[in-house]
Amino acid sequence: MSRHYSPRDFFRNTPNALLARYFASREVLQGFDFAAMKETKVEPLFEAWMALLEAQRAKMEVDLREIGDMSNEKGVKAIIDEALFHMDEETEHPAFVALLMALPGHHDRAMTAFLDYPKLWKGATRLYHADTLSFWRKRKNLPKIKAGVEPANVAALEEGIRRYYQALDGRAMQC
Repeated sequence: MSRHYSPRDFFRNTPNALLARYFASREVLQGFDFAAMKETKVEPLFEAWMALLEAQRAKMEVDLREIGDMSNEKGVKAIIDEALFHMDEETEHPAFVALLMALPGHHDRAMTAFLDYPKLWKGATRLYHADTLSFWRKRKNLPKIKAGVEPANVAALEEGIRRYYQALDGRAMQC
């Protein structure tokens, strides 16, 4: 579920130090003085942003939109949940959670996760997306049987999906 995004709002909500780290990692706006810019007074940064080539902005805007989407309670929960798969549950994960929760806001948490823990990011965004889908419906009237994961069952499912999508709109040849 995508939230409202504008570069100006994103810059206003994200601490200058993290913005400086992000742009340094992308090797753009290297001459811009983030330290001289007052927090939330982002007009100079927005002007420098608009002076970049459109192709540069478009590429970074994908990141910024994603970070903006993850900058809320559900997004941070998804980051923490994904970290369980990548970190030791006894030592690393509690330290990671403590580090995130010590940060003052969700924008700080999402940007820190994006910059410092890239191996978590893709999985966390997928968890967040699944958590925010509005059309999940539970089916309670299905029989309770074990999933058929034998190769023959998997092949039958592949074939059924392939035939369905081929008939529907001519795709799924590689299913």
